[in-house]
Amino acid sequence: MAFAECSRGRGVSDMGRDAAYDGAFDTVIGSQWKLISDEQRAAAASGGRRGRLEPEAPDAYAVHDTRRYQRGHADVFREVFNEAYKDSGHAPPVKGERLLVVDVGAGAATVAVALQEALGNARQRRIEYVAFDPNLMMRTLGERILDYVAKGFRSAKYVPTLDDLDPNDGHRVLFAFSYVAHQDAVTTDHLEQWASVIEEAVDAADRAVELIYTTAANLSGDKFPELCAMLKRAGITPKTKPVRVKVQRRYPSMDGSDGRVGWDWQDRNWQVQAEHWVLRS
Repeated sequence: MAFAECSRGRGVSDMGRDAAYDGAFDTVIGSQWKLISDEQRAAAASGGRRGRLEPEAPDAYAVHDTRRYQRGHADVFREVFNEAYKDSGHAPPVKGERLLVVDVGAGAATVAVALQEALGNARQRRIEYVAFDPNLMMRTLGERILDYVAKGFRSAKYVPTLDDLDPNDGHRVLFAFSYVAHQDAVTTDHLEQWASVIEEAVDAADRAVELIYTTAANLSGDKFPELCAMLKRAGITPKTKPVRVKVQRRYPSMDGSDGRVGWDWQDRNWQVQAEHWVLRS
């Protein structure tokens, strides 16, 4: 499977599909943002954080990070997903199959936003989306955002723990990790739990399990080589390929007279590191 660079710019966006997220942003994120004081906003935007969120972080941090980064991170995952299966005859979910998407470190359902924009209505109806995030405010935001972006999915929900995951729920399984690999809060214990859940899914599946992860490029502390090594020790052979995309940055702008969200497109692209793994025992 060859990977080529693709572009994402101001004129390429499918505005009809963007509209679902715009509605969620205005109603869910915007309403929470208005409740946050200027002091809380300043603390959440402090330069040292750069979107790194602890499970017990203040609610204002989760709202800030969702408002600031989710649109861009969803853009990245959507383009990586499309590029990973470019020119492929088995891009999931194909007719007759269900795809169980396990979004680990889901934030406010970022991968669901991406899939709603990447897939047509027929393919969305084959998606069973399961999200997990340890931060309570992220889960609260995500559950509300799903009401907007996951209407066409077969099912969509958050689970309180990955122990509640049943890998037999889908004919095909995709693990998704959007901007999780460099999070300081990710420990070896987390990686071991993820490896165990993935191993269970591989053992239960009658076909390869897949994994897509996206993160910022050129940062130290990527945890996923360690996850890959854990899977190898468990007898799973990950076939990994980098996915190269160019995705233009955009951030929310509330300058419109009607108070609704607009998007400020930047001259810079996101610096993306992404991989597509195919996992077999």
